[in-house]
Amino acid sequence: MLAELAGSAALGGGERYLEVLFEGLDRARYEPVLICPEAGPFVRAMRDRGIPTSVVRLAPLINPSALVRLASLLSRHKVGVLQTHGARSNFYGAVAGRLAGVPVIIATVHNALGDYEVNSLRRRVYAAALRRALRLVDRVVCVSEALRQDTQQSLGVPSERVVTIYNGLDPSRFGRGGDTRAIRDELGIGDGPMLLAVGRLTEQKGHRYLLEALPALLREWPGLRCVIVGEGELRVELLALAAGLGVGHACIFTGARSDIPDLLRVADLVVLPSVSEGFPFTLLEALAASKPVLASRIEGVTELIRDGQTGSLVPPRAPAILAEAARALLRNPDRARALGAAGERLVRERFTADAMVSQTMAVFESSWQGKAPRVEDRVYGSA
Repeated sequence: MLAELAGSAALGGGERYLEVLFEGLDRARYEPVLICPEAGPFVRAMRDRGIPTSVVRLAPLINPSALVRLASLLSRHKVGVLQTHGARSNFYGAVAGRLAGVPVIIATVHNALGDYEVNSLRRRVYAAALRRALRLVDRVVCVSEALRQDTQQSLGVPSERVVTIYNGLDPSRFGRGGDTRAIRDELGIGDGPMLLAVGRLTEQKGHRYLLEALPALLREWPGLRCVIVGEGELRVELLALAAGLGVGHACIFTGARSDIPDLLRVADLVVLPSVSEGFPFTLLEALAASKPVLASRIEGVTELIRDGQTGSLVPPRAPAILAEAARALLRNPDRARALGAAGERLVRERFTADAMVSQTMAVFESSWQGKAPRVEDRVYGSA
């Protein structure tokens, strides 16, 4: 039995990772069960797909009864491999897994601990707890090289127990066909350029900098529309900001959507103005759809996007530079298409679901057999 302990029940990158993993899992070898730390849309989505899913509430931060409930569930399922995701689940899973006698525990790091949107005291508690808990796991999987280095340095995990496995996806899901006019009509978009930003509405994703870039773009393209997909605690604040900047009429906040491939077909430019990232699925999906991307030059992103080759990079928190870079791509559609085509080739060559799943299974197997990966194999899919 393989148990996956999710980091949340929202619809974010860590949950997208689990969707890809479940789709590619060898069911002849691994019978999966999903455990979520709260109720939410991800629970419903996975149950609809036939994945056995349980909810064990892992709140507040230190909750001995949650450890007992989680350990009991793992024991009842006779779990052989437990993979955990995110700081909270990595801590609870490591401790509960050992209490339940789970033979193999794999912790997965999707974001640097310093990027979590919590106060400094809570972050220090997380760090102290994780340093101890990660000593109990067999391997730590990081979704980027930057995260692997941070995990070694900030959490003291020995290099021989940390491995980088990049996120991947099935490029065939992001074809270029379909009725784009119908999607534009549904969104209320005319024939002007469409910018697409996909991500939770949080400070980390930097939506405010995209909104601040829009006035300069609207002066040149009055019909431009910016479609922002996602939910989060900043929704009301971002709506107010857009109105205050005089760009509210050009912004479409759709909430969470499951038809990202369709939206990508309509987009002229995909923008990721984040201030921090692990290894974003949003950009992988845009590249797989052969779309030009404009993203912040931050760790994680720079391992996927090479400026001027597979996309355009700008400093984070710099709306004026963001606007100028977007203007350059919108003015030169041939250049934009060339970047999108190069990005699509990159995804098909290096960042597929097959590669991600097979490399993850290899970590499961080597951990089960008690064999540490060779030093030269610590990074999968590297250039």
